[in-house]
Amino acid sequence: MKVTLCIILLSAVVCSSGCATVATGKYQSVMVTSEPPGVKVRSDTGESIITPGSFNLLRSKNHILVAEREGCEPQQRTLNHGLQKWFYGNILLGVIPGVVDLVTGSSDKLIPDSVHFDFSQTGQKIAQRQQEYLKAHADVKPEVQIAVENQAVLKGMTKEQVIASLGIPDQIGQDGGYDKFTYKNREPKSYLFKDGVLEKTE
Repeated sequence: MKVTLCIILLSAVVCSSGCATVATGKYQSVMVTSEPPGVKVRSDTGESIITPGSFNLLRSKNHILVAEREGCEPQQRTLNHGLQKWFYGNILLGVIPGVVDLVTGSSDKLIPDSVHFDFSQTGQKIAQRQQEYLKAHADVKPEVQIAVENQAVLKGMTKEQVIASLGIPDQIGQDGGYDKFTYKNREPKSYLFKDGVLEKTE
C-alpha cells in the first residue's frame, strides 16, 4: 500500500513538472521598444518588426536582436535561454525589464523577456561603450554579456565590467577594506569590490 502511494505521488510530481513547459509552449513573446519609436529590429530568425512590437521566439535556443536607425550605429541585444538558476541567484541590480517574471516549472526562459533600444544621444554613447567592451572580450560569460547590454550589475563582475555596464562612477574610494564605486544617480548608489570583484552593493 505504501509503495503504491509513493508511486502515485511520484507520478503526480513528474507530471506536474512536465506540464509547465507544455503550458508555456515552445515560443516566448519578447516585447521590443525603442527611443524614439519606429525603429526597425530584426532577429536571427529572419523576421523583422517596427518598434514597438514583439517577436515570438523559441525558448530552447539563444537569439540575437539587431536594431537599425538611419544615421546611427546598429545596436544589438542577446537573449539567452535556460538562465534562470544562476541569473536570479546572482543578480544584484535588476534594471532589465521583465526579468523577474519567472515561469515556475518551465525548463527554458529567454532572458531578458523584453528589450529596449535607446537611440538618443546618451543611449548611443552607452551602446558604444558596451559594444566596445564586448568586442574586446568575446569570451565573456553569457550572464555578464546580458548584464552589460542592459546596464545591469551582477555579483562577481569585475570593475571593468561594471564600468562597461554603468559607466565611469562619480566617486571612487575605499570603505572598510573594499574598493567602492559610487553612482549618484543610481539605486543602489554604492558598489563594493574585494580583490577587484564585486561582492555587494549599498
